[in-house]
Amino acid sequence: MSLPSWEKIIDPNFINAELIGDVGAERVVTIKDIDMAECYDDQSKAKVQKQTVFFEECKPMVLNKTNAKTLKKLFSPNSDNPADSFGHKVILRVESVKAFGKVTTGIRIHEFSEETCPVCGKVIMPYAGKTVQEIMDISKRNLGQVMCGECMKNKAKEKKDAE
Repeated sequence: MSLPSWEKIIDPNFINAELIGDVGAERVVTIKDIDMAECYDDQSKAKVQKQTVFFEECKPMVLNKTNAKTLKKLFSPNSDNPADSFGHKVILRVESVKAFGKVTTGIRIHEFSEETCPVCGKVIMPYAGKTVQEIMDISKRNLGQVMCGECMKNKAKEKKDAE
């Protein structure tokens, strides 16, 4: 069996999980554009055009369905316009993902926030499937102040235990 070249295995024109780091490693980037780009496709063993997200700070990334859905949820929940994401910062996080029947590392796009939790001091991140804005709104409504998901969970438990 003939193996493909390294260039075909790791396309040098696109960012991949290994360039960011181990599972849990993150990189903050700014979305510049979303367009088609030519890349090597493992399944067809040919160069094909794929939807790609371009960043200001690094190489572009082929946009899979999971990451496309995340961008739509974050920046275009009421429209179908990818351009709504241009100029926004996001986090590229290396995660263990299941792809084509096996577990590997991949990049997942996450919401970026500069809001910090007044309770623990950490940057507020998406939590339990909720966006940063949803977490802030829920904690403000239910507990009277903005906080991160983990602190919100802990405060809700304390409140329940005190009743």
